[in-house]
Amino acid sequence: LDTPIAASTLVMLDSRHVEWTAAVSGGAPNGCSYTSDADWLPSASLAALSGVATAGECCALCWSETLCAASVFVGSDKTCFLKEDLTGGSIARPQHVSCVKKRGAAPSLVIKAQVPGDLLTDLERAGQIGNPLYEKNFLNDTLYQQHNWTYATHFGLPDAHLSTGGRIQLVFDGIKMGARIAVNGVPVGLANDQFARYRFQLFTQKHKLLRGAKANVLTVEFDPTIDCGGRFMACTGGWDWAPYTHTYQRGARIMSKGIWKGVYLAIDQPGGVAISHVVPQITYRGSYPTRALVDGAHAGFAVGVRVHLSAGLPTKGTLSLTPGWSVAGRQPGALAVSVAVDLPEGESNVTLHADADARAIKLWWAAGMGSQPLYNLTVSFSPEGSADAAPPVVVRALRRVGFRYFALVTGNDTDPAYVKEAASAEGTVSHGMYWRLNGAPVYAKGANMIPMEELEGRMSAEAHRRLVRSAAEGAFNTLRVWGGGMFLPDAWYDAADELGLMVYHDMQYAQAGHSPKAEPIQEAELRHVVRRLSAHPSIVIWDGCNECRVVMGSSTAVYASFVMTVVAQEDSSRAVWPSCPALGWTGGVRRLDATPTGKPLTTPPSGTAIETHGYYQHGGGFPAVNGGRSLNPFDPEMPLKLTPTPTGIHLPNVFASEFGAVVFSSFESMAPTLDPKHWSLHAGQPYDNCTGGFESLCRGENVMAERNYPGDNMIVSYFGPKADAYFNSSGERVFKKQLYQSMLSQALNVKAMIESRRARNELGVLVWQYNEIWPTGGWGSVEYGTPVEGQVIGGRWKPLQYMYKRSVFQDVMAVCGAGGQCYVRNDLPGRAFDGVVEISALEIASGGKRVLAKLQASLPAGPGATYFFNVNLTEISSATHILTALCHAPTGAPSGPAAVTAVGAAGVDGVYSFNELPLAPPSALALPTATVTATAATSPNSDGSVNISVRTDRTALYVTLTTLANGRFSDNAFALTGSAVLKFIPFGLLNLSQLTKSLRVEHLQQNL
Repeated sequence: LDTPIAASTLVMLDSRHVEWTAAVSGGAPNGCSYTSDADWLPSASLAALSGVATAGECCALCWSETLCAASVFVGSDKTCFLKEDLTGGSIARPQHVSCVKKRGAAPSLVIKAQVPGDLLTDLERAGQIGNPLYEKNFLNDTLYQQHNWTYATHFGLPDAHLSTGGRIQLVFDGIKMGARIAVNGVPVGLANDQFARYRFQLFTQKHKLLRGAKANVLTVEFDPTIDCGGRFMACTGGWDWAPYTHTYQRGARIMSKGIWKGVYLAIDQPGGVAISHVVPQITYRGSYPTRALVDGAHAGFAVGVRVHLSAGLPTKGTLSLTPGWSVAGRQPGALAVSVAVDLPEGESNVTLHADADARAIKLWWAAGMGSQPLYNLTVSFSPEGSADAAPPVVVRALRRVGFRYFALVTGNDTDPAYVKEAASAEGTVSHGMYWRLNGAPVYAKGANMIPMEELEGRMSAEAHRRLVRSAAEGAFNTLRVWGGGMFLPDAWYDAADELGLMVYHDMQYAQAGHSPKAEPIQEAELRHVVRRLSAHPSIVIWDGCNECRVVMGSSTAVYASFVMTVVAQEDSSRAVWPSCPALGWTGGVRRLDATPTGKPLTTPPSGTAIETHGYYQHGGGFPAVNGGRSLNPFDPEMPLKLTPTPTGIHLPNVFASEFGAVVFSSFESMAPTLDPKHWSLHAGQPYDNCTGGFESLCRGENVMAERNYPGDNMIVSYFGPKADAYFNSSGERVFKKQLYQSMLSQALNVKAMIESRRARNELGVLVWQYNEIWPTGGWGSVEYGTPVEGQVIGGRWKPLQYMYKRSVFQDVMAVCGAGGQCYVRNDLPGRAFDGVVEISALEIASGGKRVLAKLQASLPAGPGATYFFNVNLTEISSATHILTALCHAPTGAPSGPAAVTAVGAAGVDGVYSFNELPLAPPSALALPTATVTATAATSPNSDGSVNISVRTDRTALYVTLTTLANGRFSDNAFALTGSAVLKFIPFGLLNLSQLTKSLRVEHLQQNL
């Protein structure tokens, strides 16, 4: 649930407080009525679809488009025209066939509903449909897409309110897809924007409000013919990692619908007001810092708090702000500010001001840079009383804030002359793109967050919190909220605040029918979401969209002139950016930090690419909705080819905000969504006929054709040629093998990408993508994280996530590649590295380890401090050895913020990173036959973790443990010689029995 409006009384109408039902209405689809030699006016069509063979197929296409009223089939050129507007009537037209939708008898069905939630999840709970993510169930959508559905509940009103009057607002924080709302049968309004908050004022007489606990009826009727203008989650109904449906609205795919957020009554006492939003605007008082600020010794922050109020009548009272910080020697609350206000009827806002002296607060830092102190801001409104009135009700709202100064840097701010010139300049430049936080330069590392769910009724606050924690534990400091999904639940942003994840945040605009229009509902949406999220210190950048390349004078100029202009009006305290990726601004922002100036936002027509998307290693080798039949294997480039390159923030640089590789998930995640006879990357079925390019339409019964990308090319590139029959073999053993190969291939591929990028002057790496929205051929390093069968809450870690944690996302790490070319890089923000770098060769056959180089490294402050060196590999065979690179503190000295735990570095103190570096792909390694076992301890440790003992009789590479229990391991996908003890770290309560029963271990040699 979102934080609700603050009012005198709240009457919650979610399923924790009232009962909801959902009832179907409207006749069942029954084909079309056909009329030969007929067409419809006006002539404009929703769509013109070619390659349509029959009038019956044209009729079916009309049923798949919710706004289509009739279709017209032209047999001579096999074209089907979908018609939305039939107001001009029917006309005669030779060789045209009119196909008008026809309905039969209405089904009778009423089910229990959940609010917040979605219709598909309600139907599944009621036993009316199967799991939508099982096999191809998501394509069987007639029941929920081609009928109207009415959600209904009964509610009461406080007796005191009906006696004394006062305003009642009916509030919906989120309704997905078009719906009509009524109270006691009286229309209240219409909703057609998933991301907007809807408020409707109710009146006693007009809406027939009655006394009694369940005397009033609220209905929300979902009608698929209500045009939503694309204002719903763009990946609803499909993306190249999400299930593709065959139902559309104005060409954009659709899937779920429902009251997906909270609903309640906000009731004011007579003369009272509601506080709809509290918008902190926190700005640093000092000059632009190029060194890390120090607690207690900086210029402090100005705090402006814009309070949005709503009054039913003109109202007087006192508006107060109470900061949650205080100066030593003064009482808490001593910094409170109060002003007398005279509020008009309707909407208004008042800004209150406070100071945050350096002595009173501590700075908020990103993960790995420091702590994340948060402070309460309490706003209250007390109406002016009168002698004969009841005591006034004080309305309060609370927000948490953090103090930090963030700069999106595009110039060489290590040059004082540039800083002086840029202090009064507008627009960005093209030296590069990197970030500063509280003056410290930052190497941004992380991934792109997609929605956790297609089915909002499955959404879990705890799963969202856990997903953020997994990012922090995986050594991320940044997550990007991708623009084709949703504005996430409060729990996600709260966790990012608490754990220090910086958030690069798209507005929710993407392709495929989801571009913006400068219209009132979209402006209301933008203003609401920015106000709602403005208190979160984790959000450091707002940008306009995903991959929309904003060019003034073109159709994409709306992102600057409308979308980001509205965002900047609401929040001038954060950096704004045109899109992701972008070339920057020519006006409207401060050059030093990209915060808005209030002047028009404008973009350049062309320029230097300082932010990039790609390369993407797509999947292929099997006909599927994404990818294609062509295998197209590639060179895995093992060992990595490294070229010494000057690095540092003073040099031209690049920010890589998307790149990645295709991957499947574990057997534990995939298997529950498939019939056992389809446990295979190719499903063990005849192949579909898939046509249409990037988003293909697959005709046939193959269930894996719908699991987005195939992974054949990834596996062949790393594990060697495989017969087609191997990929179509089914069963538990072969499916586990295929999935192990898929996950290790992705891990090796993306790891190498990051290692290559860190050898260059790239100061931001955000991998595509972080999480999965279902078990599929996707891109994530963390699996589908909804706690349903086979899934771990927040998502089970794939091998890549462990490699982030162990090496490639650590601030100090070393890499070696072809010819013995190596580097060690220090990305500690504003801190030097003085420590040891040890390169060793592990002989696979014997398990013996030989040190090839041991450096006493002294690197200047990061990020981007790199030292290139060479080791002698003349006696090292790529087939019989792997390299390891260990970075650690000198004996007795502390390491970074948290020492890294790695099986291969056991017994070493102060570990910064441990990197395992094969010099050949898995197919070229000479591996002994090994037997590996894993055993869980019979009782947990005092911290709740469980020791896991692993043992092997011969060297085993990429030893990977998996369990159904909620949690992760302290290390995974590692090389093992002899034995080791690692830990299972539970996510929440430990289920030791489940851990013990489901624990399994596998390794590379058994999966070749």
